[in-house]
Amino acid sequence: MGRSQVFTPALLALATLSAAAPTSHSRIASSSRRGATTQNTTGSITWGPCPDQFAPNLTCATYTVPLDWSNPCNETIELGLVRLEASDKSARIGNLFMNPGGPGGQASSLVGELALNPGTVDPQILERFDVIGLDPRGVGLSTPVQCDVAAYNKRVSFFPKTQAEYDELVAYNKALGESCYAKTGRLIDFVDTISAVKDHEAVRKALGNEKINLLGLSYGTQLFSQYAELFPDNIRSIVLDGNLQHSQSESSNLLTESTTYQAVLEKFFEWCTSATSEECVLSGQDVRAKYLSVLDKATASPIPAPGCDDTVCRSDVTNEDLVFTVQGYLIFQSSWPSLASALSEADAGNATQISQSNSLVTGDAYADSQLLAGTAIACQDWDHASTSLSALLEKATLGANFAPLNGGACQSYKIQTSCIGWPAPLTNPPKKVTYKGDAKILQTQSTFDPSTAYAWALGLHAELGDDKSVLLVRNGSGHTSYLLGGATTAAINAYLVNLTLPEPGTVLDS
Repeated sequence: MGRSQVFTPALLALATLSAAAPTSHSRIASSSRRGATTQNTTGSITWGPCPDQFAPNLTCATYTVPLDWSNPCNETIELGLVRLEASDKSARIGNLFMNPGGPGGQASSLVGELALNPGTVDPQILERFDVIGLDPRGVGLSTPVQCDVAAYNKRVSFFPKTQAEYDELVAYNKALGESCYAKTGRLIDFVDTISAVKDHEAVRKALGNEKINLLGLSYGTQLFSQYAELFPDNIRSIVLDGNLQHSQSESSNLLTESTTYQAVLEKFFEWCTSATSEECVLSGQDVRAKYLSVLDKATASPIPAPGCDDTVCRSDVTNEDLVFTVQGYLIFQSSWPSLASALSEADAGNATQISQSNSLVTGDAYADSQLLAGTAIACQDWDHASTSLSALLEKATLGANFAPLNGGACQSYKIQTSCIGWPAPLTNPPKKVTYKGDAKILQTQSTFDPSTAYAWALGLHAELGDDKSVLLVRNGSGHTSYLLGGATTAAINAYLVNLTLPEPGTVLDS
């Protein structure tokens, strides 16, 4: 589920399962600290210093929760969280939990970037809320999912054409999962979103039992909509931005996401062709033909990436690398000039830019967790029932016919193929959300979102019901809207601060 979240230039970080989008390496080193993060094992949280790489105006803590919420007296894990305190304590509303997406995105990184770049959000948000970045279990500052670096970085085809290639894919998935068990332990069996929801509720209580405010971007909409279902009476406000519908079939998800990805790619072609040469290096050219030229060359033979050495990024780029990675470039229009530059260079024989946007894991537990935990979480949350070569060939046929520009490559497809043979059980399978709370939910959605499709927002809105949610539409491209700073952002802020909702059916242009 294309739950990757790219932030504004000031917040250039990505939480992505498939590494399908431009990423930046974490500034956070697990071993360098101003002081020991305060550990909490009782029913309250005490804040203390953060790792040195966080802004000094942040405080950090850990909180101990059961590994298995159905057996809370057994093993435990630690949750890591950061806080940016409200600057106007006399006008403080409460705690605002943010989640950037993924699965696997570090909420601590998002709040850390907000601390460094406070102008990114409306001053009222930072004045009146303690902004909380709670890393989901398995992610970031929380007890992280760790796996063997070589096992993850081994190249394998996710579009097998022969039985041998299919067997190699399944063997890769099994070997990676077994390495995760060896390095992480039983946590691998308990990183599903429902467990993360219960973690958020435990932290809410420990922070004073106030009603919660939730801002979920991308995968964060699944996390917080499932929170709303389980704990409907504990919510003051909840924003779902870039909506996931956790109730569709495998084929429906593939069709919806890959065709929307293709539609946004066509938007990119149109934009670049008519843009100035300063805006797009391919201005005035047949940009679609340029993209297809790169795809054809990568299909014939991997394109060299001389700026990569197979440590941080691969030394060449295949056609599969290309189609998975381009989806991430489309996340925000601010990345479209970089996509044009990357395609131009790749067509000339240098695919370094594309490869650098498709990072490998390096052994940094914090940074790697967005990829490793992303896989583990997704495999416990999403159906992956295809267990034969013929089933994957049928999905490839679907993609080739309805989304020929990407062949069906998208995060939904990557999840479905990455999880074949995964050792942990599917414990949070897709189902409709039921919400019975009094707090009305604000959903926001762009019409051309290459990752979480407009159709999913409509579907989730129907599940929640008109009496429980308002869907605010942004007529434009890009994945999520809150960090763009336009009229949609202003509407979200008005809701968070004053609980003022837009009129149903509202469509904004920014």
